[in-house]
Amino acid sequence: MARYVVVGSSRHGAGVWRLVVVVSAALSVVARSLSGWCCAVLVGVVHLGGCASPAQGPLHPSLPAQCTHTITRAEDVSVVLALVAPGDTVCFVGPDLAQAVVTMARSGTARAPIRLVAQELVTVREVQIRADYVSVEGFDVAGGAGVSLEGTGLTVKNNTVHDTQQDGISCHPCTDSTIESNVLRHNTTNGVDLTGERITVRANTISGTVPQDNGDTDGMRFYGNDLQITDNTIVDLSMAGYASPPHPDCFQTLDAGKPPTFNVLIANNICRNVDAQCLIATGDQDANSGAPPAVPSIIFRENSCANNGAQAVDLRRWPNVQIVHNTFSGSNLRRAVLITEGSTGTTVTGNTTTGDCPTVEIDDSSRPGSHINDRVIDNSRTARR
Repeated sequence: MARYVVVGSSRHGAGVWRLVVVVSAALSVVARSLSGWCCAVLVGVVHLGGCASPAQGPLHPSLPAQCTHTITRAEDVSVVLALVAPGDTVCFVGPDLAQAVVTMARSGTARAPIRLVAQELVTVREVQIRADYVSVEGFDVAGGAGVSLEGTGLTVKNNTVHDTQQDGISCHPCTDSTIESNVLRHNTTNGVDLTGERITVRANTISGTVPQDNGDTDGMRFYGNDLQITDNTIVDLSMAGYASPPHPDCFQTLDAGKPPTFNVLIANNICRNVDAQCLIATGDQDANSGAPPAVPSIIFRENSCANNGAQAVDLRRWPNVQIVHNTFSGSNLRRAVLITEGSTGTTVTGNTTTGDCPTVEIDDSSRPGSHINDRVIDNSRTARR
């Protein structure tokens, strides 16, 4: 059965009435093939005091057959989302949703997720998901708090998130979730901020992240385990023009108040025109000691780093990192990889560094268990970052 939420106003001023009209799938197909006013009659769009005129019917003629509910106005978002059930598809249509805050607290299931789908890149202010097995697809999210997620089995794909007051997409915490093929530009603090387990972040484009209240700014921050961060492009993160400049990096993790981070794959990404590091990992609280000692904390593989900092990879008190088959370049590089302050068990091999600088600089405290096959200089002092 195909169900639609239809919204109409009483001509007597009694307020807004919402009718859930249940029709057969066959009748829906017939209705969509007819003109706009016929569709309204066939699906039974009724207003208090009479039949709806063609201008009053909210059904969009281009809506796909799988739309279970449709939303065309910001004031109807919470009403409709309180009605959804596993397997439903909610379609957002039209220009009147720019101030909508899409808040979802109802869960789908692994076999029947709930889909929130924007038609023709509908603009909303922000999206907040506190549920399981929900997909967010095709939105233009601008001006508010971005897309914030908490739950299991969440998917965010093919959205544009820009000019937000917080992170573009945040996932705290998420499990078995995917963030894919989104465009994130000019967001605050981070393009993507992850905490959780078994999260895939793939094929996103991040640019122009800005700081908040003289804080830091990054393309992506990550915490947790079994994270797959692949095929993303991060460009144009600047520290210029700020009274207290941020420290923009493509990828950053740390251990201050965060869960142990391990078994993280960062591969086939592009980092370009970013004013600090391509990857920075700092364990200034407990050196990520909660991570299993026999498991790589980060595998940094086949990335292209063309950043503007003194090094592309900076490890400080962060052990068990593998840095393999990357390409490092940048006019300001003093070394490609800096390993200091007990970052033991590090593997660096098969990388390509352009220019005359060495690939690796490692201090004595980080040598135990490390395997360095690229060009190395020794430095027991803490280098300037």
